[in-house]
Amino acid sequence: MNIKHYMTQNVVTINPDTRVTEAVDLMEEHDFHSLPVVKSHSFVGLVTEDLIKNKTSSAATSLSIYELNYLLDKTTVKEIMEKNVQTTSQDLQIEEAAILMVDKNITVLPVIDEGKNVNGIITYKDIFRALIELSGYQSGGDRLIIEVEEDSIGVLDDITSVLAHEDISISHIFVNRIEEHIEITIQISEKVGNKAKVALIEKGYRTGVIN
Repeated sequence: MNIKHYMTQNVVTINPDTRVTEAVDLMEEHDFHSLPVVKSHSFVGLVTEDLIKNKTSSAATSLSIYELNYLLDKTTVKEIMEKNVQTTSQDLQIEEAAILMVDKNITVLPVIDEGKNVNGIITYKDIFRALIELSGYQSGGDRLIIEVEEDSIGVLDDITSVLAHEDISISHIFVNRIEEHIEITIQISEKVGNKAKVALIEKGYRTGVIN
């Protein structure tokens, strides 16, 4: 799945000369934690809550509240923004975006096209939302957890055939290799997990149900 299906597309951007206090107001208004910085329609940086907090905390030790507020009101985004920002294109797969965030220890990826225009922004919350949707966890029905000792050809076909014989519809399937066995997670469309469990156990499959 491409990140374009999960990213925020109507992105609120700011220009480098925007005051930090205005950036804070925009973040609070839209419930954002970061804002892309754009100059002449081109992406030039990113300002985040953490950058603003760092600016505030470093000055707070020596300034009064009045002086601190005055300083922030006079400080522009270009003075504190991150310029060397990891970006990506909207063709990136959601799994690749997750790996990139983990490897770079970041929580947000601006999505930029070849002309440096901002197409969107994807955050760790969007990654979590994609995982929930892809797993089908909130789609209703029951969930089957099936342990298979050997990864042999035809196992998945056999399991789905058992469920089809019982007129049980499958909405999502996940396959995970855990140490010496394979765990197959199947989300079924209706609350008939116990019926499915009995049928699979009769075929020799170790099966659990999450109702």
